[in-house]
Amino acid sequence: MPFSLSLIGKDPSGVVLIAAKGEARFSDFFLPGGNPRIHFDQLFGADWSKQKILLSMEDVSYLVSSAIGWLIASQKEFKANGGHLIIHSVQPSVLGILNLIKVERVVPIAQDLEAGRLLHAQPATATV
Repeated sequence: MPFSLSLIGKDPSGVVLIAAKGEARFSDFFLPGGNPRIHFDQLFGADWSKQKILLSMEDVSYLVSSAIGWLIASQKEFKANGGHLIIHSVQPSVLGILNLIKVERVVPIAQDLEAGRLLHAQPATATV
């Protein structure tokens, strides 16, 4: 199943809930020539990087380096424009890869949705 993002809704605090699904492979992220294929602007429009987002990774069973690069690049855009991205509910096999390369230094990783909400409420970006 190709990688995709879907909008779940917005919680009362204004945090946007998104779910990722599928196997995140290179072809899901880049078209020939290196142009990005997956964008948060497909869900939010031009102001995507101003959003506070909780991204569920529960249904992502595979992640390649281009997907990790996309997460990191997206987080930098979020931070530059007042938004924030936290991923949560990451499957153990994917979490192992993310922990190995210390992605949590840039993109906070929460154990589940509730831990992600708590993390969004805190100014620090530590892993919960």
